[in-house]
Amino acid sequence: MVKNKEKEKVKVKDIKDLKNEVNQKHIEFYDKTLSILGFILDEYSRELTRADIEFLDIPKNSVSVLDFLISSMVKVQKGQRIALGMEDTEFADTEPQINIIEGLNECKI
Repeated sequence: MVKNKEKEKVKVKDIKDLKNEVNQKHIEFYDKTLSILGFILDEYSRELTRADIEFLDIPKNSVSVLDFLISSMVKVQKGQRIALGMEDTEFADTEPQINIIEGLNECKI
């Protein structure tokens, strides 16, 4: 019976170590991806400013590329938040509690 508990503890520890290792790899991956997306966005914005295009004449393709970059950054942010465990936190209700007293007569207060 003692051996089974020890094996379970080792399995739980191994799973926790594995989760930590995988999360660390995800965090590194998302950091690298965010860095690449930042570089692409910087270079793309330079190209747009050099192109001498009127604001209303910007090609739809350029707008689509920007939309794609923003969408990619949102996905990276969500992935980072999940890998860092920020999505699991439950927020405490900070609203004040309202107590209702039945039969209260304002004239007697």
